[in-house]
Amino acid sequence: MSKYRIYALIHGETLPEGKMFECEIKKISFEEQERRKFSPIQSVFSEGEDVDYYKTYVTSLRYIDPVRIKSEYVIICDIEENKPGDALGGAIKTIDRITRFLSLASLEDVKRKFGRNRGSYEPYVYQVNKIYLLDGNGKESDVDYKLESGHMYLPNRPEQTEWRDSGTNQFLDEIYNFHDETLERALKYLYRSSIGYLVLDSKEKIALDHFKSIEIIVDSLSNKDTFKKRLKEVGSKIGITPEEEKRIVDFHDERSKYGDVAHPSPFDEVERYPNQFPIPSNVRYSGGGFDSIAASIILKYFQYIKGIFIIEIDEPSNLFLGVSSPQLAAIHI
Repeated sequence: MSKYRIYALIHGETLPEGKMFECEIKKISFEEQERRKFSPIQSVFSEGEDVDYYKTYVTSLRYIDPVRIKSEYVIICDIEENKPGDALGGAIKTIDRITRFLSLASLEDVKRKFGRNRGSYEPYVYQVNKIYLLDGNGKESDVDYKLESGHMYLPNRPEQTEWRDSGTNQFLDEIYNFHDETLERALKYLYRSSIGYLVLDSKEKIALDHFKSIEIIVDSLSNKDTFKKRLKEVGSKIGITPEEEKRIVDFHDERSKYGDVAHPSPFDEVERYPNQFPIPSNVRYSGGGFDSIAASIILKYFQYIKGIFIIEIDEPSNLFLGVSSPQLAAIHI
């Protein structure tokens, strides 16, 4: 085990200097920050043999800090861990908890001074800017901490330049020009879910987007009072298999009952995990990624809806004026 010290800039309305639970808040000048080379923690793209081996690939950064803070106040946390990343994860969990309660205490401070109906919850914001290794005397030394991208997504593509089936070009043209709002919305959510881990969407958003792509289809074809009843009715219309229906029910339960997706879990699992960085999520959802269920439902919806004839008659009063052939305003196949 080694001892590490993490510095994070902190920004808030009231910042009491001194000991703050497991950490310390103190003032550090901009000049001192520059001397220490304060800089937000960012991941970098991997380099080396794996990168050179593949001709084409997609990879993504594991963590991006989108915030910029300018502040002369820092919150400092000392922690013992095996690795710098573990120390960073443990310190962030501690600092995050402190800033949550500072934000709430700031609101209580306003209410005590100006009345219980005054004030709003204004979050204290922090940003880790430096990691040091401490020796036995507490002397700080720089840590060369690098968070690299570590995966290659479907390398060496394209694998061919023609579709496997001769009818796929016609299918692509047909579905692209179909312009069905339900299909467009469902596919938009499915696509975003499928690339969510590449663009660093939260696991909550990835799960919600994936299930929403299915829910849009189901809700468009049934008015029954529960999702599972609607799913059963829609399944008989568009040909959802029993295996697909079971998986969708599992997705629904995972989204609605477990793991902090649409509703809170009974406890915070992440707080029981070993320290690590990036901080893991409580989400437990088995859909998304390379799951084929949602895409299959969209394809079945397309085949079903394009076969429906919608006939609208213009000026129906003409029927009563002796007109033998009313106009067909729209025939949608």
